[in-house]
Amino acid sequence: MRKRNQNRWIFSLFVLIMLGFGVFSFHQYRQAVYTASLDTRPLNVGVVGDITTLHPALMSHHSERVMASALYEGLLTYDQESTTIQPFLAKSWKYAPDGKSMTLYLKEAAFSNGKKVTASLVKASWEKNFMVTKEWSNISMFLPIVGAEERLNGKTQEITGIKAINDKTLKIEFKEPHAAFAYVLTNAMFWVMDESEGTELGAGTGPYVLQQKMDNSMMLIRNEQYHRGLSKLTAIHVQSFQGGSDALNAYYSEKLDYLDEIPSQQITSLVSDPKYKQQLIEKPIMEVYWLGFNLNREPFVNNYMLRRAINYAIDRETMIKKILGGGYQAARGVIPEGTVGFNQQIMGYHYNKEKAEDLLAEAGYPGGQGLKPLTLTYNSGVGHQQIVAEVVRQLGEIGVVVEVQEEEWDVYKKHLSNMSVSFFRLGWVADYPDADNYLFSLFHSSKVGVSNLMGYRNPQVDRILDASRAEYRSPEERIKLMQRAEQIIIDDAPCVFLFQKKGCKLVSQNVRNLNIDCMEMIDWYQVELAKPDIDVSKPGKAPENSSDAQKI
Repeated sequence: MRKRNQNRWIFSLFVLIMLGFGVFSFHQYRQAVYTASLDTRPLNVGVVGDITTLHPALMSHHSERVMASALYEGLLTYDQESTTIQPFLAKSWKYAPDGKSMTLYLKEAAFSNGKKVTASLVKASWEKNFMVTKEWSNISMFLPIVGAEERLNGKTQEITGIKAINDKTLKIEFKEPHAAFAYVLTNAMFWVMDESEGTELGAGTGPYVLQQKMDNSMMLIRNEQYHRGLSKLTAIHVQSFQGGSDALNAYYSEKLDYLDEIPSQQITSLVSDPKYKQQLIEKPIMEVYWLGFNLNREPFVNNYMLRRAINYAIDRETMIKKILGGGYQAARGVIPEGTVGFNQQIMGYHYNKEKAEDLLAEAGYPGGQGLKPLTLTYNSGVGHQQIVAEVVRQLGEIGVVVEVQEEEWDVYKKHLSNMSVSFFRLGWVADYPDADNYLFSLFHSSKVGVSNLMGYRNPQVDRILDASRAEYRSPEERIKLMQRAEQIIIDDAPCVFLFQKKGCKLVSQNVRNLNIDCMEMIDWYQVELAKPDIDVSKPGKAPENSSDAQKI
């Protein structure tokens, strides 16, 4: 009986060993087939949210912009490493001596349909973008150009300040000097397509061409006409996910080479996981989350001590840990990290309860006495709700009572534009990678009621910002002027500078040269799939303690 049991045990062990060897062999075979196809298979990309359109003037989400950038390009591009503007479809450019115009000289390039890129086609593309866009922020980037306002109002049939001098020379005339306009030209509104095709999506000049688009996926194939040479990838397959957890699970299951968005609450577990930490990309991007004060309404008008007190009363780091899961970092001022003009020496505001209480007393409200409850208005969303609740709690610790008012987005947007709220949530995603986009757009008095929603007016700041736009000869001097304006604005405290977003992405071990810049964009031409050594370790799995995050 004992011998029979022993034989049975030996047989079972043999079966287990053979099964284990089979699993090992199958995984090794799967990895071999997977890596052998890297020369020809597409890069598998996952994005969160629908890609409704790829038209540069109609896009409204990051997922649309980042994928459209594989199809379309502008005349100039931003180089993150040097923080400078570099030629792209233009080979060079220059400003006029008075700074009121710039001339761009085009390189030899063709659209994906084979048609040559000319100055007249660039002009036609820009004017079409200007007229079809539905976003005021897009329209406003054209308004410094002579004739843009007249075209918008239907008084002319073209933007007269955009001139095709000849096939390879384009001139832009400004109402006032605009040294930051080279950065503006990197925006998607100035990407170029062949409008003469008469289709919704004209041919672009990018490294890829749209081959097929379905509801939740699309295929981009290599552009054989590309002016920089053939891309490293033969194709890009893009899949859209409705939720961040579904997208992340697809990545864990090795169905994606690149995941463009990670739920913020997952970041901490990914950072602590030895495997996924190596595959995680984290970078500060030009997106901020603030609270704005209406400086035309009580109690904030003419009371910068109160506004400073509120800034010092907010513990940003605690909010990031408790609510945001590491997906944001504390803001120190107006200009986000990674932006041209960011000042590493700026101290800004940090949590200091005693200082907040002292400033509150100097403002005339010791311990909050005599201060009527503030109403903090914000747009609907669980993430916003959590942040607002924490702001209410923290301000309550210094005696400031805050009531909240939640509104649907359309109603909220209307109230912001007519400046009918006194204390409000303010989010800003940069239109172009330069400090001018924050300083001039949000704090120049000419923008009050447009993008300056605080009603901030400071003649000294206006003069400095005007001077920075006129300073096209010396980039260093222009930056000094912008940093000087920033310090004055911080001292005036027209906002509670809360957070700056971090772009967090996942790449597989096979992906090379995939980098994001401060605008959260990718140069798809550089990306490639490389063959690693065959890894017979277990397939990836989700880190422990992972859970869905609330997006803000």
